[in-house]
This record gives sequence, structure tokens and C-alpha cells, in this order.
Amino acid sequence: MTDTDALRKRLNEIRWQLRGEARLAALEEHLAAVEADGDRPLLNAVLAALVDCYEYSTDSTRLLVPYARLLHNLDTEPEHFDASLLRSVYWQFKWIVYKLRDHPDVPLASVEDALVQFRTRYAEAGHSLHPYYEAEHWVAYHLGDDERAARAAALVDATEPDDMSDCEACRVNDIGDMAACAGDDEGAVAAWAPLLEGGLHCAHEPHNTLADSLLPLARLGRLDAARANHHHGYRISRDKDDMLGFIARHLRFCALTGNEARGVEILAADRRAFALPLEPSVRLQWLEGVQCLAGALRARGMGDTPLAGPEDRDWTADDLHAWADAERRAMCARYDRRNGSTVHSDRSQARVEPAEPYPHVPLGLKALPQVVPAVAPEAAEESSLEDALVRARRAVADAEEDRQDRWLAVARIAEAQGAQLEAADEAEVLLAKADPDGALEAAQDLAALAAALFAEAGMPGRALLCRIAKAGWALRSEPAAFREAAPGFLAEAAAIADADPAGASYVDASRARSQVLMALLQAGLMLGERPGPDLAAAFEEADTDLASLAPDRRALLSRAQLARMLPEFETEPEGRIESLRRAFELACANGFRFETFIGAFQYSAMLNQAGRLDEAFAVAETGLAAVKHDDPPFPVAALNLTATECAINLGDARTAEHYAVQAAHWYDRAGETGCAGVARHLLGKALAMQERGEEAVVILEAALADLPEMHEDEHWRLLDARRLLAESSQRTVDAQAGLTHILEALRLMDGGSRTPAPCSTPSRRTSQGSCSNAPAKRSPQWTPTGGPRQRGASSARSRPPPTRSGRPCGRACAPTTRTWRRPCPRWWRSRPSSKPTGATPGTMSGTGTRAARSTRRRCSRRPACAATR
Repeated sequence: MTDTDALRKRLNEIRWQLRGEARLAALEEHLAAVEADGDRPLLNAVLAALVDCYEYSTDSTRLLVPYARLLHNLDTEPEHFDASLLRSVYWQFKWIVYKLRDHPDVPLASVEDALVQFRTRYAEAGHSLHPYYEAEHWVAYHLGDDERAARAAALVDATEPDDMSDCEACRVNDIGDMAACAGDDEGAVAAWAPLLEGGLHCAHEPHNTLADSLLPLARLGRLDAARANHHHGYRISRDKDDMLGFIARHLRFCALTGNEARGVEILAADRRAFALPLEPSVRLQWLEGVQCLAGALRARGMGDTPLAGPEDRDWTADDLHAWADAERRAMCARYDRRNGSTVHSDRSQARVEPAEPYPHVPLGLKALPQVVPAVAPEAAEESSLEDALVRARRAVADAEEDRQDRWLAVARIAEAQGAQLEAADEAEVLLAKADPDGALEAAQDLAALAAALFAEAGMPGRALLCRIAKAGWALRSEPAAFREAAPGFLAEAAAIADADPAGASYVDASRARSQVLMALLQAGLMLGERPGPDLAAAFEEADTDLASLAPDRRALLSRAQLARMLPEFETEPEGRIESLRRAFELACANGFRFETFIGAFQYSAMLNQAGRLDEAFAVAETGLAAVKHDDPPFPVAALNLTATECAINLGDARTAEHYAVQAAHWYDRAGETGCAGVARHLLGKALAMQERGEEAVVILEAALADLPEMHEDEHWRLLDARRLLAESSQRTVDAQAGLTHILEALRLMDGGSRTPAPCSTPSRRTSQGSCSNAPAKRSPQWTPTGGPRQRGASSARSRPPPTRSGRPCGRACAPTTRTWRRPCPRWWRSRPSSKPTGATPGTMSGTGTRAARSTRRRCSRRPACAATR
């Protein structure tokens, strides 16, 4: 074997055995040996291989130097190029224009000259000008020349591609990017459909398109699709240095859509990007993602949060934001100087500070508490005091949910005008300012003052309601004390009613009696006592009395609240279900939103436990339709979890997926880590049922971290999550991961873990870690108007009192027959076929992956445009 033959053999070994920077180093070393040997065809082959390798490195602009040598050799010694090598030279020429454009130190004249050469060489060789028009479009877009870009885009559409054009997958991505850059999100998503549905693949697709599609989908409100594309896209792009530009788009998506916790994880996992020699355009994308994440944390008041940063150390969000902003501006300034405009700086600034906020996209992963925008108080000059008083008084009479806000507005206007309020109005303002959750003693003092003012105004019923509220707010700490005061309250209510049997005071007296009875029931439960027949009879009498006062909205609201407590008198499940049905229907019929929401929470859970899945799902959907952003997060989460369980057991995996995402999000807001893990377990199952293995793996791995927080009765979910992970890994052709999960599942089984045996109805187990506990049974936040206080309510403090068994009321999230039919993965029982049957839209099947590796179509990669990034 000659030295040249040995060198050629070594070149083939480098091509097929090495990857990444190791291959680059070997090729650069090999180039020196080949130059010394003097074989011209082999030298050209090594140069072409080096250009290929640079294209798929962290800084692909490095290919400019070896390609310039290769092109010079072609022009001066064409006889040393065979057909295959000649094709490579023409194929690689497409990359040159983009690399010159993306390097801010290359003069603009050189970029335009390369475009002219591109067209001339392709035309002379008889190749289609389709890739040339693509390049012209992106150069024009880079320069902000919209007219030239539009002309080039039209020519792209009118010109037929040939075998020198990019592969079909990259061309589809290109069409969608053009639409997105023109502001047509709908058209972009439609153009990307073949890639997003899993029909096309290449070395960088669908990775690139999945990242491109995130923000357009969010802008279109297709949040489920955005979430799915993030899970799939990030998983197949992570740990790949040549895809850090795609990862940067995932990072920015998380920062802009309320998923800062996920962004922090991505930044930590890919912190190597700070030290890598990235090409300028990719570095700019990375800086934008980092700045967006740090800025989002600062907006939450979390500027001291530690984040992975440069110099291989952690930075605070404040410091990292300042550093990334300075670096980004400096990079943009280089482009602007070269281009003679501020287009680059303007676009980059718009990417880090969008003009319109993006919607929150729940990912089903751990999230920081959602920031609810504060509602600006009504300006005093926009309304007269008389108008504000009319609205506030009407809100009280109609039992409107915003009555507190109405009276606070009155207080602001009166203070601004220096006006003196009447005694009754001043009392309403004091009650609106009372916050028993935040400052109990101050709230009780305000209630006492309000009682005195109502008495002065000749409203004894309202004064009594204030005193009941003062005592009721202390119910949690002193349940026995309220029982001692209750007879006096009831006697006073009876006296007020007798004194004014047909007036407004009678309504207040009836409401006062119902408030006392509900507090007595709550106090007994907190002391571990079951309600007796006397209290049951008093409840029935109060209900009849309130019903007779219809259509008074205040009386109807008190009756709806009273009805919600009646299930506590039932001892059998069917009786409780019927009582909950009446309370739920009463709240719905009278349009009481909060009572509808809480009633649905309790009623749907009981129906689900009884196996009445269709009814439970319908009730849960009704309750969720009534949810507002400031409702207590725990019952919102539990309603979503009930809907999830029902949908899974009804075989509707797509619907289950939607509600499971919401359940995980709301449990995270409530600080319920274990219950969030349960929601993620069901979300992973819903995704696995749809054979969306890439997404299922992400969610189920997150569930494994949270589920140990649950009571041991729920630890069977760890085993089931491992089973689902093994099956999903099989679908994504990751045999090693699948085997790992199987071994871990076997270890859990050796430790005694089992999935529950199938049963004909949902399990009626309860557990200390129940995710369906009813915070509606908490010590109510009594108000003189009879409604539970929603401002500042938190689920952490809203846990129900224990039953006599020592466990909370409610049911655990238990499986049903249809949910758990297969206790072990299919591939434990039979060897899988060589072609996975689980290849799904949006994932790379085994055969597709091999085909991508074998063809390695090296298409011209472009950084995504501003609209998609």
C-alpha cells in the first residue's frame, strides 16, 4: 500500500469513526499530511470533508477558508475533481453566502459578490436557480430590504428545484420561515405541517422547524401544539453542539411564555454554550435567550436567582441580564456597522422585549407561580362619588362578586375628594378593607367598627353579621369559642326577625342564622364530632326560610352556601352525591360563579369515585368554565385532575392530555409537589396512549421526581411510570433507556410495589397524600354578606379538617379498570420487530433516522428569522 493509499484509508476512517470536534481536529491534522504527500485529488477530498465538518460544528463560519482553497483549486485545476467531488463543491457553495452574511466582519460587497458568483456558477453548470433565489431572499431579509425579499420569495415559489436544491425537509422549513418573517403565522404553520406531522426528516429537521414553530403557535393560541413541539424538539436537540441555535429558541420560548423554571433547567443543562466558539448568528440567538430568561425572572422580583453563566460560574439574574444585554448590543452594532442600518439591533431588541406579551403556555412541567397582572384601580376622576356609591350599593344588594372592589373604589374617590361618607357606607368600606387572611386582628377590629356604624345607621341585621364575621374568622384557632357565642347570635337573629318580619332586617337576620349554623357545623367537624339531628333540623328550617325570601339575591347566595354544607349530614355515598347535586344545581341556576366552581369540585369528585364518568366529566367541565385566575389553586387543580381521570377512563387521551397539563400547572401554583407528580403521571399516560413517545418520556421523567412526595399508597405510580417510560423508549428507538426503566421497575417490584389490581369501579381508597381533598370544607372565611372571601385565598391553608379516621376527606387519584389493563410492557413478552410500530407523527422513527444518517443531505442552514425566533 502506497502512502497515498494509506492517507485515503485514514480519511475514510476519520469520516466514519469520529464525530464533532474530534473529527475536526483529525481532519485538520490529516490535511497537513496530505499536503505533504502532494496528491491533488486527495487534497481536494480532504478540503471538502473539512468544509462538511465545519458546517456541522459550533462555528460553521470556519468553513470559509478551506472552501476558498477548494474553489480556487477547481478554477485552476479542474482535472483533479471527479463527478462526486464536483457535486460536493457546488452543493457546498450554497453555504458560503449564508456564512459570509452571518459574519459581521465580512464586507457587504463580499456577500453580494458571492451571490453573483452563486447565480453565475449554477447557471453555467445547468443547475436550478431555486437555491440561489432562497439565498437572495435571506440576504435581503437580513438587510431589511422587504421589496427585494418579496421578489426573491416569489421567484423561489416559481422556480422548480432540482437535485442541487436543499432536501425537501429543508425546503419546507424555508417556505414556512418566509411566511413567518412576513408576519403570516397561520401560513407558516400550514407550510411546516409535513415536518411537524413527522413526514419529513433530515440531519437538522424536524429539530429546526420544531424550534421555529414555538412562538408562532403561541401567538396563534395553539398552546397544546406549542407545548408538544417544545417537548419533542428540545429532547431531540439537546446535547448537540451544532443545534445550540435551536436550543436558544427553546430557551427564549420558555422565558416568554411563563416557563422560567424550565428555562433555568435548559440554561443549566446547556451552560457549555458560554464557552464554545459559536458562530456570530448563533451566539446572538443564545444571548437573546439568556437575556429573555434573566429579564423574566427580574420581572417576577427574582433578580437574585442564581443562573448558569459564563466563566463557569453562577450569576444572579440581575447580573446575567446586564452582561447578556451588553454583549447582545455589541454584536448587533457590528452587524449594523457592516449593513449601514439599525435593522439588526431593532429586530433583536424586539425579540428580547416583545411589544405584546405572549400567553402562558403550561408545559406540564414544574413551573414558578404564575404572575397575575394587577388590575389598575379606577381613577377617581373617571367617576363621581354618587355614581360609585350607586354601583357599590347595587353590588351588595345583588350579591355581586366584585362588591369588595366596588367599595374600595368608593373609598379612593371619597379620599381624593375629601368627602364624608354616611355611616352605613363607611361600614361597607371598612369591611372591604378587612383581610382576615393577612391580618386577622386588624380585620376583627374593622369588623367591630363596621358593626357599630351599621347599628348607628339603624341596620341591626348588618351589625349582627359583622359580629358573626369577627367570631367566625377566628374559627380555625378557637372552634370551641364560637360554639359558646353561637346561642347569643341565634337569639339576637330571632329578635331582629321578630321585630321586622317583612323588612330588610328580616333578610339579614335569616342570613345571620345560616352563617351561625354553618360555623357551628364547621366547628364540630374541627373538633372531631359528627353533626347531630338537632343541627340537621336547624339547617332544614334555615333552608326553607331562605327559599321563601327569593328572589332576594343575598338570601339566594346564603342558601347556596348552606346547601354546600348539607352533604356533611349524609353518611352514605349515594346520599352525599344527591346532596351535592342539589347544591351544585342551585348554584348554577342562580348564577353564583364561585359556588358553582366549588360545588363542581366536590360533586364531580364523588361522581368520579362512583364510576359515573360521563356525569363527572360534564360537571368538572362546568366547574372549570367558572374558574377565575384568582381562585384558590388547589380546587382548580383537583377539578382538572378529575376531568383527566374521567377522560382517560373514557378512552379520550387527547382531552385527558389537555386537562392533565392544567392540573399539573395549578398543583404547582398550590405548592403541591406530589399531586403535581400525579397529574404528570396521567399526562404521560395520555401521551403514551397517543403513541407520542418523545413527549411522554419528558413528562414521565418529571413525574418520577415528584411522585415520592405522595403517600406510600400512591407509590404504585412510580412503577407504572417506569412501565410507560419503557414502552415510550421503545417507540423512540432508545433501547438503553428502555432497559434502564425495566430494571428499575423490577427493583420496585422486588420491593413490594405493584400496580393496583383491576376493578369494576374506581378505587375508593383514600390516602394522606390525596390530590382530591376538598378545601371547600375548610374553615370558611366568613363575611357579613355571607360569601367566602376569595381575595388572598390559598390552598395551602385550605386543607380540610381530618375525619375521625385521622385522614382527610376526599379520595385519592386511583386507577380504574380501563386505565391499567397492561401491567407490563409489550416487549417483556415478545421481541419487538426491527421496525418500531410506535413511530408517530412528530417523532423520528428508526428507519427514518437511519435514512437521514445514510443520505446526510447537507442543506443550507439559515438562522431562523425574527418572527419565528
